[in-house]
Amino acid sequence: MGSVTPLGERIRFVPPRLGADGDVLTVARAIAEQCPFENAGQVHARIARSGLLALSVPNELGGADITNDILAQALSIIAVASAGAARDLIEHFTALEFIRNAGSEEQRAALFARLDLGETFALVSSHAGVEQPVPMIDDDYALRLPDDVARSVTTDADWIVVPAVNAAGKALLVVLRNRPDTSWDGLLRADQVTFLAQGAGNLAASVATLLKAAVALGEKQRELSALLIDRLADEGAAQPAIGEVFLAIELLKAQISGLAAHIDAAQVGSENVTFRSVRNSAITLEILMARLGLIDGAGESGLLASLGDDLRRQ
Repeated sequence: MGSVTPLGERIRFVPPRLGADGDVLTVARAIAEQCPFENAGQVHARIARSGLLALSVPNELGGADITNDILAQALSIIAVASAGAARDLIEHFTALEFIRNAGSEEQRAALFARLDLGETFALVSSHAGVEQPVPMIDDDYALRLPDDVARSVTTDADWIVVPAVNAAGKALLVVLRNRPDTSWDGLLRADQVTFLAQGAGNLAASVATLLKAAVALGEKQRELSALLIDRLADEGAAQPAIGEVFLAIELLKAQISGLAAHIDAAQVGSENVTFRSVRNSAITLEILMARLGLIDGAGESGLLASLGDDLRRQ
């Protein structure tokens, strides 16, 4: 992926380095305070200038490398004011999780340097989800993405990240410049493809679950605030709903904190966790969200079956 090295480009701005947890949450609150007065483009530009785009990047590669719990808290804070702006960040940070588990340190550094330009990454996954890579097509000794993937890119992000697998079963990561106004046949250059580490799909899917729950938590916190205001206007009428929302918030906080700690441990190579145990923690959170009505619960039986299979193997 040598072509992504930012050679000869003028940096438009250099976002601040957010190293302390308090700094991160203060910046998130400042962004949230302005969301009601700005359109989506202005909010995006504010986030790009803030340094938040590099929150999950390791220190040695120029990022803040904060804990996943703080990352989730930052998204929750923004989601209280603008769920849309927070949801846009879910794909970005999920894509970054794939990148931090792909290629060489030089390749990762070149891609993460794009964050200093305020550029964003978006994830294009298979129809089966983040954990299932896109099968690549061999094309006369070259590699090509399927047509449905090549034509499905509609995001405004600057870079497109595609977890993929070649004919030999090797996990790969494709990183492309997003050029929405040009036609593309899906044919890939060698510098757009790199190998992906084992377990990267599990970790990225778990990060995505964590951040979806964080956004849902922010929305529930906003709902609770509205109910408390209604209660002041009409004593007792909102009491049952307040209790239900408060319980949902506390359950989400507990599960988010637990999953964040599991992801932290896996990212630093702790022997106490496995990629599968992290994913099981994420599945537990997904089941909770389904039962709270925060996501479609149609797949809950499959999630429970997956947990049961793992328990039987232990």
